[in-house]
Amino acid sequence: MAIGYFLMPILIRITSVLVVFVAFGSGFASMDRLAQLGNPVLSGFRLFDQAGQADGQRVFQTRCFVCHGRNGKGDGPSAAGLAEKPQDLTDANWQRSASDDRIRSVIQGGGPAIGKTGAMPPNPDLTQEQIQGLVAFVRSLADR
Repeated sequence: MAIGYFLMPILIRITSVLVVFVAFGSGFASMDRLAQLGNPVLSGFRLFDQAGQADGQRVFQTRCFVCHGRNGKGDGPSAAGLAEKPQDLTDANWQRSASDDRIRSVIQGGGPAIGKTGAMPPNPDLTQEQIQGLVAFVRSLADR
């Protein structure tokens, strides 16, 4: 068998990861950059621009939106495939009942940190400033 036979699946995976990275937050494909190139809209698809966002919102829009959705309603692109629906972060009852410490715990330790599903991954690499920014952004979703 040829070496290419074994390398092809690896190359496909690497290419897929790079495409996702560029499209969802690397900064290489920001709207400012596309505008400089004279084409802010490609084939009718407008890329998500994170310029000018607070750190918490920027982290949310790169990590959390996949399940929680861009507006925090629990309707992200991966939500349909989960056994337990992601929390609707805009829900007023949830906002009143969840303390900042509980939100911090689930961000840092994932769902298991508060007795929930492991589908909510831990984020041990986030700094305390990033976590606090995320908590502030989650709180801002109560108004939506």
